[in-house]
Order: sequence, then structure tokens, then C-alpha cells
Amino acid sequence: MKVTCPKCRGYFDTLYARTYGCKSCNVLLYSGSCSYVKCPFCGHEFSL
Repeated sequence: MKVTCPKCRGYFDTLYARTYGCKSCNVLLYSGSCSYVKCPFCGHEFSL
């Protein structure tokens, strides 16, 4: 899914963001799901 960051207006794929931006987050690692995504451009974390 493609989304736009509400802070920097960067347009990115959530799969890309989760692969690189969220790799240090234990919520996604252990639960397998998360309703947040982190922008790979500015680092802003927001709800989907």
C-alpha cells in the first residue's frame, strides 16, 4: 500500500517503510501486526 506522510508529504510504500524504518521496533517483530508506519524520509511515525 502506498501512503503519504502527513508531516513531510513524502510518498512511499508501507512495505518499504516497514522493512527499513520499522526494523528496530519490537511490536511488529513479536505481534506481527501494527497500525503505525514510520516515514523513511523524515522518521515521523503515524497511524495508517
